[in-house]
Amino acid sequence: METDPYAGHNPLVLLLVLLVGLAVAAALAVYGCTTLARHGVRRAGPLVVLRSCAALAGAGAACLYVWGALHLLTLDETRRDLACKEAVGPAHVMEIDSYRPTYIPLGLGCHVRSGTTYSTGVPGYLNPAAGALAFTAVALGGFSLLESERRATRDFKRETRRT
Repeated sequence: METDPYAGHNPLVLLLVLLVGLAVAAALAVYGCTTLARHGVRRAGPLVVLRSCAALAGAGAACLYVWGALHLLTLDETRRDLACKEAVGPAHVMEIDSYRPTYIPLGLGCHVRSGTTYSTGVPGYLNPAAGALAFTAVALGGFSLLESERRATRDFKRETRRT
């Protein structure tokens, strides 16, 4: 655990997030595109489209998270200090007592003595957009699983009636 209240994110963890996030994003994007291409976009059934869209939404969420991690990785001590001073405003610059790095949601919090934490380090659109894409990926994946289970149950019932 860090004892320095002005320490930011661990650069090794951010580098690991970058590498793993890029690998996950690439794998999901390749899966989504190849699945649609293999079946044909117009001939693909709803199950294939759901799976492909879920994979592409997951790839988008991973890309946004990597983009935010890259922003945080490029913050050195000077840029982190300037970003915090800009976030809290000139009236509260002397009241900054610590930095609060977070990974979910991705950001750097500048904590002031009054108890308020100001977020900085990543663009404001990043966390809501990544969250929306991740939610979309999970929802589409869930609908895909439900549709697959529904079809398997329907086919099983149809086979058992024939015998």
